[in-house]
Amino acid sequence: MEKTLLYHYTSLSHLIEIFKVGKVFTSQTEKMLKVKKPGLWFSTNSKWEFSAFKRFNDGNKEFDLNTPEEFEKYIGCARLITNLNPLFVTFAKYKHKSKVNPLLWEKMAEIGKSKGADPNEWYATFSPISLNNLDIEVYENGEWHSLKKEDGQFDTELFNRNLEKTFVFKKGKEMEEKMMSEVYKQKVNVEEKVEEVVEEKVEEVVEEKVEEVVEEKVEEVVEEKVEEVVEEKAKPKPKGIFSRVSSLFKSK
Repeated sequence: MEKTLLYHYTSLSHLIEIFKVGKVFTSQTEKMLKVKKPGLWFSTNSKWEFSAFKRFNDGNKEFDLNTPEEFEKYIGCARLITNLNPLFVTFAKYKHKSKVNPLLWEKMAEIGKSKGADPNEWYATFSPISLNNLDIEVYENGEWHSLKKEDGQFDTELFNRNLEKTFVFKKGKEMEEKMMSEVYKQKVNVEEKVEEVVEEKVEEVVEEKVEEVVEEKVEEVVEEKVEEVVEEKAKPKPKGIFSRVSSLFKSK
C-alpha cells in the first residue's frame, strides 16, 4: 500500500529555531487561545498549503505572505515531511480530540478556505515530532530540494544560499552594519574626548608647575635682594674729615 505523505510548511527563519531544539512543537497560537490540546499541523498538499500564510511587516507596510515564492523572497521557504500514521487525526476529528471551542474551529476553516486551502487536507498530531523522524526540503526557484545530500550530509550550501537572499537576512545584516558603524563612531568620539581631557589636564598641570617654579624663583630673588639690602644697611659708614675734626673738639 502506498504511503501518504504529510507536509508541514514553514519559513527558513523558523526552521533555524527548530534546528536549535531538535523538534517541532505544537501550535503556539492555539496555546495562546487556550486550546486544551493544541495541534501540530500537516497537509497532504504536496505543492503548497495556503493556510500556512504569514503576516509580515517590511518596515513600511504590513501584508500577508501567501505563496512559496513570497516566502522565498522575504523569509525563506521550507517544509518538513513525514508519513501519515495513527498519531494523526483529520481536521474533523481534531474538533473533538482537542476540545477546541467550536466557534474557533469554524473560524480556522473559514480563514483557511478564504486563502484557498482545503480543510480536508489537514491533519494534526498532539505531540512534538523529532527532526530525526522528518525529511526537510527548501523551496528554490519554483522547485523543492532536499536538505539532505545523497551521502546523508546536510546541504549547508543550499540552506545558506536561500537564507542569505531573504529580505529578513539582508535587513538584519544592514541593521547590524549600521549598529557597528554607530558603535565605531561612539568609540571614536569617546577617544577624541579622552584626548581633549588629557591634553587639557596636561596643560593645567604644566601651568601649575610653571607658576610654582616662577613663584619659587621670585621668592629666592626677593630674599637674596632683601639680604643684600639688610647687610649693606648694617655696615658702618666711614666718617668724613669734618666728622673726625668735630669729634676731636668734643673729646677735649
